[in-house]
Amino acid sequence: MIGLPLQRAHAAGELSISNPDGAALRALVIGIDDYQHVRKLKGAVADANDIVSSLRTMGVSDVVELTNAQADRASVLREISSLVERTKSNDLVFLSIAGHGTQEPERIKGSEPDGMENVFLLPEFATTPAGSVERILGSEFNHFIRQFELRGARVIFVADTCHGGGMVRDIDPRAAEMSFRQVPRYTLLVDELKPVSSSDDPKSELDLDHTAFIAAVDRHTKAPEVRIPGIDGLRGALSYAVARAVEGNADINHDGKVTLKELFSNVRQVVYQLSDQRQNIVTVSSPAQMPETEVAFELTRGVVLIQGTAARAASGQATVASAEKQTPAPPAVTAKSQTAPTSAAATAPAASSAALPPFRLTTPIRLAALDGKMNYFTSVKSQDASVQAVQPTDNPDLIWDPVSHDVIAWGDVVAYGVDVGGLTTVVNRTAAIRELKRMATQSPQLMRIWPDDRQQRSGQTVEVELSDVGSRAVLLFNVSGDGTIQMLYPVGSDAAMARSANLRLPLRVGEPFGAEQIVAVTSQQRMVDLETVLMQLNRRRASGQVIKSLERYLPADARIASIGFFSVP
Repeated sequence: MIGLPLQRAHAAGELSISNPDGAALRALVIGIDDYQHVRKLKGAVADANDIVSSLRTMGVSDVVELTNAQADRASVLREISSLVERTKSNDLVFLSIAGHGTQEPERIKGSEPDGMENVFLLPEFATTPAGSVERILGSEFNHFIRQFELRGARVIFVADTCHGGGMVRDIDPRAAEMSFRQVPRYTLLVDELKPVSSSDDPKSELDLDHTAFIAAVDRHTKAPEVRIPGIDGLRGALSYAVARAVEGNADINHDGKVTLKELFSNVRQVVYQLSDQRQNIVTVSSPAQMPETEVAFELTRGVVLIQGTAARAASGQATVASAEKQTPAPPAVTAKSQTAPTSAAATAPAASSAALPPFRLTTPIRLAALDGKMNYFTSVKSQDASVQAVQPTDNPDLIWDPVSHDVIAWGDVVAYGVDVGGLTTVVNRTAAIRELKRMATQSPQLMRIWPDDRQQRSGQTVEVELSDVGSRAVLLFNVSGDGTIQMLYPVGSDAAMARSANLRLPLRVGEPFGAEQIVAVTSQQRMVDLETVLMQLNRRRASGQVIKSLERYLPADARIASIGFFSVP
């Protein structure tokens, strides 16, 4: 396994999290996979374990965890009531729940914009009279959050579930079944639930004063369980991102204070990347809070930080004249139609990319044929990871259709018309993308792809938008479905250093169709060696070489974005 250069080293002591008000930090974390009467989930308990581990590692001692059967309604209400009782003024209370959600008609008229209330399902929930009790209404969580606020506490509430339905990008029917944290709406002929409430309960989240909400998706889309690079099984992207944020990844400017804006931005970008645009999280803060200045939590260390070595800056740096790249026609996102690029970096000393050995993942790439036969893959080799032939029902990373020769991954066609001999490059590419996502999670660069996550057709234009890149060097490249590298920026007369905060680059969709992984690398100094290597690899199937080059040439302050979108003829 490889990774980013070490940005900070500790001589002694450990990083810890603290309440900026100097009071205690407390947490209740819930995770449910083992539902008895609705579809089971696969990663919610692992999510809860991860968040609890992060909190405790960061020095939080008052952490209560409820998983599976422990999270029945009586236990949840008992533990949250107990947490209210021991909460004191200026405490920071962290609430997190991962599991199934749904919606019901609102009980408080006008409390929800669409008339539907969010509901969190517990393990024994069923549409029977007894089973109807085993759920928690969103209004009940708001009731308890108000009790925390009345005691003078601040609250961060994380809901790694979904309450709406539908998806923007369809799932290929040949793909393995995906797991979503949502169940269809139901009808309760007899409802024995007696909601916890009081006269001063808020009508909605916006009536709270000191609370920040982070939800996995909006009301109109589903939250999938995703694959996290280097982690077995499926997970919730939001819970994973929050755990890493708690460990310090959200401290974007490294000042030891994580504002709500930093927390929201970091978690949003990580989830967006890990889900290949399927998830856009929702963040809501109380009207009285100012996300730009409100400190969510602080990070403390017992030692002075040692800064890593940054890449040397090139002389004669140019600047971008405006925030938007001005081109007469957007370049096609395809190495086949890309003309040979030239830029200032071409005059820099050539980096010996050919001398770099291939990187290698420790976990195999699991490859399946749609018809279940494994003898197709005897000749498939990989430089960057071992290959394991599995059944299409056995959680494969890639599914190959022996009829159409399409390659499918996690519901999307990665590459069209790939024969057995070409699978090696797709496998190599899969290993490289896994590593790119891991890198981008550690120090993410803010990036979006517009207009949305739908499949993009030949000739259509998509826009890549980079934020917060003022006075930073920018490198942008694409890794196509067959592993071909395409340099996107800087190309030709493009300047390497951005002067404006935002950079928008229009791209035209073209062959080869399938998966496109847009990767941005930014730094405060020009990355001459890395830029040179990327130009050398342009139009080559060299995804593994890109990873090794990033390991070798990334400066210590590098930010990385790695976002996939999908194209069709």
